[in-house]
Amino acid sequence: MPAGRPTKYDPAHCEVAEATLAEGFSEAVVAGRLGVCLSTVQNWTNEHPEFLGAVKRGKALGAQVWEQRLHTLAASGEGNATAIIFGLKNRVPSLWRDKTEQDVNATVGVTRIEHVIVDPAPRDDA
Repeated sequence: MPAGRPTKYDPAHCEVAEATLAEGFSEAVVAGRLGVCLSTVQNWTNEHPEFLGAVKRGKALGAQVWEQRLHTLAASGEGNATAIIFGLKNRVPSLWRDKTEQDVNATVGVTRIEHVIVDPAPRDDA
Protein backbone atom coordinates (compact mmCIF):
# COMPACT_ATOMS: atom_id res chain seq x y z
CA MET A 1 0.00 0.00 0.00
CA PRO A 2 1.48 3.39 -0.96
CA ALA A 3 2.37 5.79 1.79
CA GLY A 4 0.61 9.10 2.23
CA ARG A 5 -2.94 10.31 2.43
CA PRO A 6 -5.64 8.22 0.74
CA THR A 7 -6.85 9.70 -2.53
CA LYS A 8 -10.15 11.55 -2.74
CA TYR A 9 -10.48 10.42 -6.34
CA ASP A 10 -13.79 8.90 -7.30
CA PRO A 11 -14.69 7.88 -10.87
CA ALA A 12 -17.86 9.98 -10.46
CA HIS A 13 -15.58 13.04 -10.52
CA CYS A 14 -15.24 12.47 -14.27
CA GLU A 15 -18.83 13.60 -14.82
CA VAL A 16 -18.35 16.74 -12.71
CA ALA A 17 -15.11 17.64 -14.48
CA GLU A 18 -16.51 17.13 -17.97
CA ALA A 19 -19.74 19.03 -17.24
CA THR A 20 -17.92 21.93 -15.58
CA LEU A 21 -15.38 22.30 -18.38
CA ALA A 22 -18.16 21.94 -20.98
CA GLU A 23 -19.79 25.03 -19.47
CA GLY A 24 -16.63 26.95 -20.37
CA PHE A 25 -15.09 26.98 -16.91
CA SER A 26 -11.46 26.24 -16.05
CA GLU A 27 -9.85 23.37 -14.17
CA ALA A 28 -9.70 25.67 -11.14
CA VAL A 29 -13.51 25.70 -11.06
CA VAL A 30 -13.49 21.91 -11.39
CA ALA A 31 -11.23 21.77 -8.34
CA GLY A 32 -13.56 24.09 -6.43
CA ARG A 33 -16.62 22.05 -7.29
CA LEU A 34 -14.88 18.85 -6.22
CA GLY A 35 -13.50 20.41 -3.03
CA VAL A 36 -9.85 19.77 -3.88
CA CYS A 37 -6.80 21.80 -4.91
CA LEU A 38 -6.03 22.53 -8.55
CA SER A 39 -2.86 20.46 -8.23
CA THR A 40 -4.99 17.48 -7.19
CA VAL A 41 -7.08 17.79 -10.35
CA GLN A 42 -3.88 18.00 -12.40
CA ASN A 43 -2.48 14.92 -10.63
CA TRP A 44 -5.68 12.99 -11.35
CA THR A 45 -5.30 13.72 -15.06
CA ASN A 46 -1.88 12.06 -14.91
CA GLU A 47 -2.99 9.11 -12.77
CA HIS A 48 -6.45 8.24 -14.13
CA PRO A 49 -6.91 7.87 -17.90
CA GLU A 50 -10.70 8.06 -17.59
CA PHE A 51 -10.41 11.39 -15.77
CA LEU A 52 -8.01 12.69 -18.42
CA GLY A 53 -10.50 11.71 -21.11
CA ALA A 54 -13.30 13.54 -19.31
CA VAL A 55 -11.13 16.66 -18.99
CA LYS A 56 -10.23 16.58 -22.69
CA ARG A 57 -13.86 16.14 -23.75
CA GLY A 58 -14.97 18.89 -21.38
CA LYS A 59 -12.33 21.30 -22.65
CA ALA A 60 -13.35 20.67 -26.26
CA LEU A 61 -16.98 21.37 -25.41
CA GLY A 62 -15.95 24.43 -23.40
CA ALA A 63 -14.06 25.81 -26.39
CA GLN A 64 -17.23 25.40 -28.40
CA VAL A 65 -19.12 27.45 -25.80
CA TRP A 66 -16.59 30.29 -26.02
CA GLU A 67 -16.49 30.24 -29.81
CA GLN A 68 -20.31 30.30 -29.90
CA ARG A 69 -20.24 33.36 -27.64
CA LEU A 70 -17.86 35.08 -30.05
CA HIS A 71 -20.03 34.11 -33.02
CA THR A 72 -23.14 35.46 -31.28
CA LEU A 73 -21.32 38.68 -30.44
CA ALA A 74 -20.22 39.12 -34.05
CA ALA A 75 -23.81 38.66 -35.24
CA SER A 76 -25.49 40.85 -32.62
CA GLY A 77 -22.83 43.37 -31.66
CA GLU A 78 -23.79 42.89 -28.01
CA GLY A 79 -21.22 41.70 -25.52
CA ASN A 80 -17.58 42.06 -24.63
CA ALA A 81 -15.33 40.77 -27.40
CA THR A 82 -12.19 41.27 -25.30
CA ALA A 83 -13.48 39.02 -22.53
CA ILE A 84 -14.55 36.34 -25.01
CA ILE A 85 -11.23 36.39 -26.86
CA PHE A 86 -9.40 36.26 -23.52
CA GLY A 87 -11.44 33.18 -22.64
CA LEU A 88 -10.58 31.54 -25.93
CA LYS A 89 -6.87 32.34 -25.61
CA ASN A 90 -6.80 30.67 -22.22
CA ARG A 91 -8.85 27.64 -23.14
CA VAL A 92 -7.56 26.96 -26.65
CA PRO A 93 -4.11 28.58 -26.79
CA SER A 94 -3.00 26.42 -29.70
CA LEU A 95 -5.65 28.06 -31.90
CA TRP A 96 -6.16 31.47 -30.26
CA ARG A 97 -2.91 33.27 -29.57
CA ASP A 98 -1.11 36.49 -30.39
CA LYS A 99 2.32 34.91 -30.29
CA THR A 100 3.87 33.96 -33.58
CA GLU A 101 6.81 31.64 -33.74
CA GLN A 102 9.57 31.92 -36.29
CA ASP A 103 12.10 29.25 -37.04
CA VAL A 104 15.37 30.62 -38.31
CA ASN A 105 17.99 28.22 -39.62
CA ALA A 106 21.30 29.64 -40.76
CA THR A 107 24.76 28.37 -41.49
CA VAL A 108 27.54 30.40 -40.01
CA GLY A 109 31.09 30.20 -41.34
CA VAL A 110 34.03 30.99 -39.11
CA THR A 111 37.40 32.14 -40.37
CA ARG A 112 40.33 32.09 -38.05
CA ILE A 113 42.53 35.17 -38.23
CA GLU A 114 45.82 35.29 -36.42
CA HIS A 115 47.85 38.40 -35.75
CA VAL A 116 51.50 38.23 -34.85
CA ILE A 117 53.14 41.21 -33.25
CA VAL A 118 56.85 41.42 -34.01
CA ASP A 119 59.16 43.73 -32.14
CA PRO A 120 60.80 46.00 -34.71
CA ALA A 121 64.55 46.03 -34.95
CA PRO A 122 66.12 48.90 -33.00
CA ARG A 123 66.76 51.95 -35.15
CA ASP A 124 70.31 53.18 -35.66
CA ASP A 125 69.47 56.86 -35.31
CA ALA A 126 68.19 56.51 -31.80
